[in-house]
Parts: sequence; structure tokens; C-alpha cells
Amino acid sequence: MDPFALRAAFRVAILVLIAALVMLPFQPPASAEFVVTALAAFIGLVFVGVVALLTRLSGSRPPKTVDRARGLRSNVRNGRSGREE
Repeated sequence: MDPFALRAAFRVAILVLIAALVMLPFQPPASAEFVVTALAAFIGLVFVGVVALLTRLSGSRPPKTVDRARGLRSNVRNGRSGREE
């Protein structure tokens, strides 16, 4: 997926989540406004999760590397240095 679209979607999701969480304490607990604000916070949280999952899945994988210096003894106290034989 396009990284710019994912970044824009993430910003919108964070905006919805933060706006809902900021308004939630100021709503009366037994009102319809509280329910709508709580649902907006939940939807914002789900949206953030979906965008993060899409970002994780669409990223390129790092190449597998092989450690070629396994036999290298660089931190030894004896006088020998270099590869083990």
C-alpha cells in the first residue's frame, strides 16, 4: 500500500481517537453523547490498529544475513588473534 496513504490514515485515526478521548470526561455518563463519544474512541482505536497492521504487513522484509565471522576471536586474553583453526 502507498506509504503516504497509510500515513494520512494513521493521522486521521489518531485525530479521531484523541478528540474522542479528550471529550469523553466532559460528557454526562448516562447520556447519548457519552455513548457516541465512547464508540468514536473505540472506532478510532480499531482504526489505529488496522492501519498499524496494514503498515506492518505492507513493509518490505529485511534480507536474511549470514554471520560469516562466527569463528573470529577478537576478545581473547591470550596472544592469539584471528580465526580459530
